[in-house]
Amino acid sequence: MKVVKNIIQYIVATILALAILLLILINIFSSSILSKDYVLSKLDEQNYYDKIYEDTKSNFENYIHQSGLDEEVLNDIVAKEKVKKDTKIIINNIYNGMDEKINTEEIKERLNENINNSLNGKISATQRKSIDTFVDTICKEYEATISHTNYEQKIHTGYKQIERYINLAKKGILIGIGVCIVLIILLTLKRIYRVIARIGIAFTIDGILLLFAQNYINSKVRISSITILNDGTSEVLRSILNDILGNVLKYGSVLLSIGIILIVIYGLIKSIRKIKREKEQYTPEN
Repeated sequence: MKVVKNIIQYIVATILALAILLLILINIFSSSILSKDYVLSKLDEQNYYDKIYEDTKSNFENYIHQSGLDEEVLNDIVAKEKVKKDTKIIINNIYNGMDEKINTEEIKERLNENINNSLNGKISATQRKSIDTFVDTICKEYEATISHTNYEQKIHTGYKQIERYINLAKKGILIGIGVCIVLIILLTLKRIYRVIARIGIAFTIDGILLLFAQNYINSKVRISSITILNDGTSEVLRSILNDILGNVLKYGSVLLSIGIILIVIYGLIKSIRKIKREKEQYTPEN
């Protein structure tokens, strides 16, 4: 009976460890890539807006040679403030479910004005058609560079579903953790100090798994070489991934340390109780 009870205790401790592990991973992702404020802070930290602004200018220049127009027509058609404002619109569309469009009318007006000034207002009907095509191309290129797409609402729908599942999972996991702790207490009622050992085992398992996962991912994935869309987006993504792995390392180290300390404390309590028991049983000869 005692052996069966011990096996049950270790099984419950393992389930507790997995529940705590899932809760930690959920919290890591909820506080990073699933958090709008966190993402916005990362955009500022990585100078995202400045990099995207430079990308827009560079991408515009790729079209100017094909158009036959002077490069000066691209001067001041987009400001850094607009890039920042439009990027926040995209973020709001994704995280808050807004359906705000990026306004490119200002770009059109400035570009048309620059072109008119460059050609001294002498534009034929044929030129007008080519210029309109060029202006539309520049506006579309701007939207593409700042990553504005028609899929923002679909991304938001997916984000809300993930958020809903995470909230349900959190509630279920917290209930599971509570049930596991109660079971461990009931199974160790006569020796309540064993609760320390079982929780220590759960923390140690979590710590080892998190440290192993962090080390494995670092050895297999070269985060510094990950590239997506453009340099600005790539650097933000790399920073987020490094933060996530840093948090995994932090939690793993803390849980492993606490787990070992709890197991040592349990060992000390058990030894003290054993010594005390032996002293009580010892009867010196007269």
